[in-house]
Amino acid sequence: MSLRSIMFREEYRSGRDDALTAFFLPAFRVARRYDRAVGYFSSSALECFAEPFGQFIQFGGMVRLITSVELRDEDVAVIESGRNAIEVCEERILAIIEREFGVGVVSNGVRKLGALLESGRLEIRIATPAHGRGIFHEKVGIFYGDGDDYVAFSGSTNESRAALVHNYECIDAFPSWEEPSRARSKRDHFEALWAGVEPGARTFSFPEAAKRKLIRAIKEAPLRHSSGVESDEGLWPHQRAAIAEFMAKQRGILEMATGTGKTRAALVILARLIQSNVVQTAIIAADGNDLLDQWWGDLASVVAESYPRFRLLRHYGPHHDRDEYLLDPDCTVLLCSRMALQEVLKRLDNAKKSSAILIQDEVHRFGSASHVAQLDGLADAIPWRLGLSATPDREYDEQGNAFIARNVGPVIFRYPLEDAIADGILCGFDYAPLEWDPSVDDRSAVHALMRRRAASASTDRPMSEEEFRREVARVYKNSVEKVPLFERFLADHPEALERCIVFVAEKIYGELVREHIHAVTPLFHTYFDIDDSAVLREFATGVIDCLITCHRVSEGIDIRSVKAVVLLSADRARLETIQRIGRCLRTDRNDPDKRALVVDFIRRRAAADSDPTADEERRAWLEGLATIRRTLRVASE
Repeated sequence: MSLRSIMFREEYRSGRDDALTAFFLPAFRVARRYDRAVGYFSSSALECFAEPFGQFIQFGGMVRLITSVELRDEDVAVIESGRNAIEVCEERILAIIEREFGVGVVSNGVRKLGALLESGRLEIRIATPAHGRGIFHEKVGIFYGDGDDYVAFSGSTNESRAALVHNYECIDAFPSWEEPSRARSKRDHFEALWAGVEPGARTFSFPEAAKRKLIRAIKEAPLRHSSGVESDEGLWPHQRAAIAEFMAKQRGILEMATGTGKTRAALVILARLIQSNVVQTAIIAADGNDLLDQWWGDLASVVAESYPRFRLLRHYGPHHDRDEYLLDPDCTVLLCSRMALQEVLKRLDNAKKSSAILIQDEVHRFGSASHVAQLDGLADAIPWRLGLSATPDREYDEQGNAFIARNVGPVIFRYPLEDAIADGILCGFDYAPLEWDPSVDDRSAVHALMRRRAASASTDRPMSEEEFRREVARVYKNSVEKVPLFERFLADHPEALERCIVFVAEKIYGELVREHIHAVTPLFHTYFDIDDSAVLREFATGVIDCLITCHRVSEGIDIRSVKAVVLLSADRARLETIQRIGRCLRTDRNDPDKRALVVDFIRRRAAADSDPTADEERRAWLEGLATIRRTLRVASE
């Protein structure tokens, strides 16, 4: 066979064509060389390419890859100030290798990548924009066959499982014997990039140290053996029990402590329902782009191994696949924000709903007043409704709780923090409560609120008890009296900022404490609504060591290396505190003896007060949790 024996189409478009099986795999079976320029290149791509790469290697196939690393504003600044750009890029590459290949198992396809790299048949170069931050986004490739034949292609696809199998993508193909001018243009463009002479880009050789580290990491990692996503393999006993309960009830909430595998349980449920042809479509709803992106990655294996074959669409942030889903929801998983959920459920007809599953992550947020007004009853025709949360109860909101029970179901399974720590599913923690006294200004602000509330009593809009409590709490959350106490604690315990998340109430307070953190470590960053999600990736991979944030990483995000949380802000309700301390209680295979640290700030009650403050109640609860020691290690089977 040769490239000319393949009937190449002008374009391969998601929803109509399977680019992986119709374009990439046939070309790999006959190609002698593969040139590729992409924005990202991940280990998961080679899992898709495992079979054809075998033959590609046997025929002496060569690969030239141009890929990119993301440069932050800080990187650009140090490069512009004179630091070698190659050194900055090398730091980014080493962090990516640590994340992609440094832990866990690897696939057979990744082993083949290592073999190509070690044998000198895979050559990598790094391209970045010539000016400014960001990544190099060019996406072009060339398959070379016998003689002078080659096929150039371009399009939006990245070399990743998510892009090749699940994204809505389009690839344009240009065989050299049919469209010589277009094919030659793509080939010449790649050659210019490779040579480092393309305007607007700068190209570097892949650092030798990174190459050695990558080869070593691939060789040392154990080989992953394939198993179905719907399998019980690797599940903890409590996950099996949760899955069985839902499959029997069909509706309800899994109340499982943060880090105990709610998402994995939901993925197994989804895979089993697809495999058994019980559901024909699925909708997964959550809040926050970071959490939805994490779901996107987790869903990749479910969709890739589904039969019948499902596709994966998303509607949140920059992604707008809702209308595509509603045109043809069969054999499709839609991942969407709860903001988009109303329109989806309104327009999806009951016939489609009758064979659907709706999964609500962090289901307690589903009970907000706006959702109660807009979404009540819209999912009644959906037989399978699953809610996930470590804290499904909305304290002080009976209306929201009733709405969740009515539209999702009751709590049908519980696995609380206490059990998870005792079983060794979560790690134990040390608790450091730091007592502080409000300032004169703090007390004056509270007294002013009291006067405002009293004055409003005779108006058309009296201040409610809830509003008053919220405003008083805001005064104490933003009290500057906690800052010198925090500074002294860091002076005695600088190690507390290693793999640490510092929670503050508002961005302005974060700016106040950052200078004290900077005195201990420069490896920190703020992470508020205006900050780039790349910051979270850098924290996850260890490029930065400490994160200052408010609500953005309270829920859902899984970074197992986090060892400490600092609660400069905490709510009266336990819901958010459970979510926040859960960030540091996940076990870490790289740190089997991990013990976390929770630093808390406790406001002393005034002498005239007889009742304990909300801070004191929280301390009593967390001190009790901190005494729990692991009684056994629950092994997965």
